[in-house]
Amino acid sequence: MKRLCILLALPLLVGGMSAQTPVAYSVENDNTHGFLNDFSYEGMDWEASYIMDYYNRPHDGRLDAPKPVRLTWNHADGADAQRVEVSQSSTYADSLVFTVHKDSAGYNLYNLIPGVEYYYRVVSVKADVETTVSTGLLAPEGMLRWIYAEGTWNVRDMGGWTGLGGHPIKYGQIFRGGQLTNPKSPYNVLLTDAGIEAMRNAGIRAELDLRSSSQAHYSTTCIAKKDANNKLDADFINIETTSSRMWKFDADGSNIRAVQWIINELKAGKPVFYHCQNGADRTGTVGFLIGALLGMSDSDLAKDYELTTFCQVAAVEFDPTEVGFARLRNHEGKKGSVDASSNPKDYMFAPIFEDNLDKKAGSSTQEKIYNFFKNGVGGSKISEADLDWFIKYMVDYVMVKDITTLDYDLILNMEYGQSLNLNAQVSPANATEQTLTYVSADTNVVKVSADGTVTAVGRGDTKVLIKAGNFVKTVPISIPLMESTLPASVNYDNQTFSVTGENKIKDGSFEYMTLANWKNATGTSLSKQYFDLKPYASDGVYLESKADGDATSEASIRGEWTITRGKTYVFGYRVKNSTDKVTTENENLKVFMIKNTLGDNDASAVVLGKPSYDGNWKEVQYVFTAQANRLRILFTHLSQDGNNTCFDNFYLAELEVPSGYSVVETIKTTPAYAKSYDINGREVESNTRGLKIIGGKKVLISE
Repeated sequence: MKRLCILLALPLLVGGMSAQTPVAYSVENDNTHGFLNDFSYEGMDWEASYIMDYYNRPHDGRLDAPKPVRLTWNHADGADAQRVEVSQSSTYADSLVFTVHKDSAGYNLYNLIPGVEYYYRVVSVKADVETTVSTGLLAPEGMLRWIYAEGTWNVRDMGGWTGLGGHPIKYGQIFRGGQLTNPKSPYNVLLTDAGIEAMRNAGIRAELDLRSSSQAHYSTTCIAKKDANNKLDADFINIETTSSRMWKFDADGSNIRAVQWIINELKAGKPVFYHCQNGADRTGTVGFLIGALLGMSDSDLAKDYELTTFCQVAAVEFDPTEVGFARLRNHEGKKGSVDASSNPKDYMFAPIFEDNLDKKAGSSTQEKIYNFFKNGVGGSKISEADLDWFIKYMVDYVMVKDITTLDYDLILNMEYGQSLNLNAQVSPANATEQTLTYVSADTNVVKVSADGTVTAVGRGDTKVLIKAGNFVKTVPISIPLMESTLPASVNYDNQTFSVTGENKIKDGSFEYMTLANWKNATGTSLSKQYFDLKPYASDGVYLESKADGDATSEASIRGEWTITRGKTYVFGYRVKNSTDKVTTENENLKVFMIKNTLGDNDASAVVLGKPSYDGNWKEVQYVFTAQANRLRILFTHLSQDGNNTCFDNFYLAELEVPSGYSVVETIKTTPAYAKSYDINGREVESNTRGLKIIGGKKVLISE
């Protein structure tokens, strides 16, 4: 989701501005803005919460509200009254009017809609004479619209999120939050007159209470006022949804009835505020269902659910700790609600996908929730006409019903670097929705362009989603892993050792397509900060360190594998410099066995030889009999003086000892480091087949 990133220090002091000079300010407090913009839950563990880093950052005031825009002016001495008027029109038609003290020189302004410019003026009244003492133009920015209403908490507009077709959800129609009125509450919750006015100024004219009847013991809403016909101008309903929290949202039809009521009120032109007690679980469930129906991404649905963590007032009931607040991960630390008879999943977001949503019919979260409402539970359901009206009204998106098929070219197996077009098309040709969009599930493996061209940029299994309206097709794609070439045999000490078994370094590319840990290894992950993937002239890539500097530069590789004492092994790889620089017996490319299996002391290791190499690929091999049960690789200081070390083709495999050959119980290094000559005494670049002179000995290379 694209988000606006302009953040000014708030509270913002605004005074005496020209009406033609808009003053920008963020409706998202700094910590909320960071949480929304720094990461995505897409592809992440649903049970991992990322919000506490932002909750724990230093801040002033409440995190579940915007910081105010502070309007300031020079008030007229002796004024009888003052007021602030705010309007979307320069004529101040349909203004919001705020009464301020006659001697005041400032006012905190909240709750304006992002993306809408507002005119404001300060009017002083003295002896029935009105004087405009300050004017200006405000430009609220951001996405999430927190609402500050004195006496309640966690109130936010559901607008602003990206919905179906990439369209934004409409502001000012559906609001969610904590309870408004409950004199019996132990937390003395009661919306103040100022809070009521804030809710009314936001346009709210309907209240949906999701609490139990014992918590919601009234039949009208406190935000209602009587109209000219002596009738209340705001509606109220109590629909208890205590049995339908997140993972069991379909346990009964209460959530369906709640959403149907919201649709009915919007059709009547009455924006709705829905809530439970804290605006967390029951409210979060309805928020998930509405957001999913309108096409919010799974990541944004999770973020919306997590935002309740910013509700500091809820700390009265919840521990303000990571385990107490983080809604995605667990319920631990939540006081007063979880007992032996409760299901811990009631307070988690993850199970909605793990235990429920995956079982629903549909190829996307939006389609599954649409079908849930359409098919209904226990006799409660919403007609397609109402669902389609709601979607069109909230995201200006017309649901497409007449696509029968979506065809594409199957490109299941691709080669690294290859580009192919899916050639997708909908049928029938006159379907109302012909716009196709493409999404890669893992952009580290494949990227897809707007015209459906898929390019293999990594290796592994993934998928591409083709979307036409609410019609979605999933295309599986596989790019083979790049395996090392394991030699059939190794020539050492005038003997041929056959390689037995498989490469212990699974996926010889050591997963550098995603720069992650090697398989079957421990230690520091390969990091994009320190390594680049370099392409060969033909196909594939190799690894090149890039942390250039002096001898202290560290772009390290570390891995460790279990071996068997007394067995004979070969460990090999290819190495070169990125320049023509000659490196002689590099002590930083350490390969050694740990003697003490209970410790981690490199000093108690048996170290293998040190390679020499230049700008050409060098095959390096170590042949050894294991004197310990662990083989460790630690390559450090890989870049210096404009030269980077490059690697490829790692392998570790057991060797079959030739019959009658007595293996000396010491480390032996293959002559691959020594210069090689042919039988005529000419130096050769690599050990191809034939009779060679290596290390002063005649060696017959058969492979």
